[in-house]
Amino acid sequence: MNRRERWRLAAVLVAGLVVVTACSTSTPSPSATATIATVTPRPEQGGRVVEGATSDLVTAQPVLSNDTTSSRVTGLIYDGLIGLDARTGEPRPNLASWTLSSDGLSYTFTIDEKASWSDGKPIVAQDVLTAITAVARSSRTVRKPMFQDIQGFNDFCVGAKQCSGSAQSLSGFALDGGDPKKFTIKLARLSCPALLDIASAAAGPIPTHVFGKYLAAGSPPEDFDRAPENIAPTVFSGPFKLSEWRRGEQVVLTRNQSYWRGAPNVDEFVVKIVSKAAAITDGLKSGDITFGSIRAQDLADMQSVSSVRITKYQSLGYDYIAWHTRSPSVSLALGDKRVRQAFAYGIDMEAIIQAVLFGEATRQVAHHVPVEWAYPSSPLEQYRYDTNKAAALLREAGWVRGTDGILAKEGKRLAITISTNALNSERERFAQMAADDLKRLGVDARAKPEPYEGLATKLITGDQTLEATIIGWRLGGDPDPFVIWHSSQIPDPTKGTTGLGFTGFSNPELDDAIEAGRHPGNGDCSVASRKKQYEKVNKILNEHQPYNFGYSSNVIVVSQRSLQNFAPGSFSTLHNVHEWWIKK
Repeated sequence: MNRRERWRLAAVLVAGLVVVTACSTSTPSPSATATIATVTPRPEQGGRVVEGATSDLVTAQPVLSNDTTSSRVTGLIYDGLIGLDARTGEPRPNLASWTLSSDGLSYTFTIDEKASWSDGKPIVAQDVLTAITAVARSSRTVRKPMFQDIQGFNDFCVGAKQCSGSAQSLSGFALDGGDPKKFTIKLARLSCPALLDIASAAAGPIPTHVFGKYLAAGSPPEDFDRAPENIAPTVFSGPFKLSEWRRGEQVVLTRNQSYWRGAPNVDEFVVKIVSKAAAITDGLKSGDITFGSIRAQDLADMQSVSSVRITKYQSLGYDYIAWHTRSPSVSLALGDKRVRQAFAYGIDMEAIIQAVLFGEATRQVAHHVPVEWAYPSSPLEQYRYDTNKAAALLREAGWVRGTDGILAKEGKRLAITISTNALNSERERFAQMAADDLKRLGVDARAKPEPYEGLATKLITGDQTLEATIIGWRLGGDPDPFVIWHSSQIPDPTKGTTGLGFTGFSNPELDDAIEAGRHPGNGDCSVASRKKQYEKVNKILNEHQPYNFGYSSNVIVVSQRSLQNFAPGSFSTLHNVHEWWIKK
């Protein structure tokens, strides 16, 4: 729900966590249209940067952020303990540096001595514990799985399947008695993705002197979840401060003069909310927008604009159709892998890529994308367009065309609504073309655009009125797919639990492979060892098709030539935002 995000949910959801996206971003690679910005030793001060976005801010609280715009804004006003190399995804120190114990179970962090909140108070270890406590206590966050390998977290947290809430403190978090900026996190077991999980931007720190009062022992989760500072924060650690939010119009961030890495060169960073993607293209042409991603259909037109630079690279994410296998209205069909496989053969994804993305995408048949080291090497079924195979699988599954031409089984017609986020023209067309292909198979299919924010909420809460959804993932620094594909992450609306496993798909072998990639019994967290497990993950997903995995698009980022030091990467667009400047 509008990148694992582990480095923003998707659902939705986040560096640090997967983010469900209204659009996606990715890794720069050389191309005919790529231009590298010139670095000038004497940046000019002042001016504003305006980014175009088609979805509004939902929250300014990183613990609760599940969408692209919120993740963007929270990443600008709150710094994370670590960062990612924009091009390689390698973790690197940011607010803190770290060491790892010889047994791989304890991370000791030291926060930079210069790091302080915008009100002058130092950023200390307690602020990290406050962020983790907020995750543990919140009923709205989807980030609990990120911390479940910390010793004692499952006893400390509430509101999720693994949480007992029996402990009043987190045993795996130790403050250093001699240095308030130093702390140690101890893991209950070896966890390969632990560093990115526990130290990403999505994990904090958040100011204890602001949020601590909402997290006192005995306070209900609603106290934190409804804190006014989640919408109108008062204290900041990032390069910018939130100064204005006009819903549906713009979010204005102003320079944090006391930013610990040095105040940004620009006075303001503005996220301008537009009604459709075409408005971003128009704004880039006119100069009203400083940078933004454009649609593939606008690339040729934009190449004639001399005032902009164009950078193109493949996304660290993908757009897909999620089949909601447990939705009562479609479970008879979508609960059967033969039907899902038939849909994979029956939807002409190559035609969609050409018509919707003008060829600027790579077809996906499994979870990991080409820019990740976990991208599958083993041969997988490609599900090339073949209506004969699709029809045969549907017959095998017991679906027969009625006199009205619609497939039926046990007296039930096969009807499916494909939801997607409105105002995203590419996804809307993707949904309509997919529905048209399914109609040719005998499915009563229709596309249904709806507001992104509401759709994202439905997804992470497991709303069973959804039957199929076209949405996207913005993935992160570590390829661990736990929060999306492990069966423990399936949301349960009857219990009020949230999660990103909104297809309802569950497979014991898949769970085992995911666990082995996270917690190897032999202690081997090497790429080679983990990749073997992810080959199994992708093979299972490829066979069972809980998603039609859609495509991983090329990201086409356009920026004004006046914007200096702009160097977006697959794993981060804003990694050096405090160094950007506007050439007058």
